[in-house]
Amino acid sequence: MLSAGRPVLFAADDLASFKGERIMVAWKDCREARRAVVDAMPFLRNAKEVTVFNAAEEGTLVARDGAADVVRFLMRHGVKARSQLLESEGSSVGGSIIAGADRIGADLIVAGGYGHSRFREWAFGGATRSLLGSGSFHRLLSN
Repeated sequence: MLSAGRPVLFAADDLASFKGERIMVAWKDCREARRAVVDAMPFLRNAKEVTVFNAAEEGTLVARDGAADVVRFLMRHGVKARSQLLESEGSSVGGSIIAGADRIGADLIVAGGYGHSRFREWAFGGATRSLLGSGSFHRLLSN
């Protein structure tokens, strides 16, 4: 994925389930996530519901502000969106993303991917690795 130079859409185990009606944006204020949002714009504009989830890694207030900024950006581009703080509930960020997507019934997760070396991602887990291993959701990842 690092060398793709394009967004990559990973299909869920059930390809026929894709409708693009409920989309989860897994937000972290980084280049990869910003690119993923722009790359996913055609899907986001056609969705009935877009939820921007931000993990409170940097602190609750910072996470809320970051998600609110993304929602404002999306609304300026004709996307109806809302934000929600992603609660870790004792699991990894990747596990929290998958649980949040399941909770809202998302049929597409939009996220930045592989923001650091493949070795570091492999060695320490990482949200990207969790997302790649989840065949329950369609995933659009950009780097």
